[in-house]
Amino acid sequence: MNWELFISWRYFTVKRKERFISLISLISVLGIALGVLALIVIISVMNGFDRELRERIVGVNPHIY
Repeated sequence: MNWELFISWRYFTVKRKERFISLISLISVLGIALGVLALIVIISVMNGFDRELRERIVGVNPHIY
């Protein structure tokens, strides 16, 4: 087991007294993961729109060689 996984496993599996801290940590990690996922999707969609817009502009006004 690599050390990153070991540390995260120890951090999220705590004793009963500190269960609330573990819940807050889990919610924080899920929130960050959701934010990164949304950012990746938005950047991908915007790149697709940019490419489509360029193709349509070149289709209407083609390059002159």
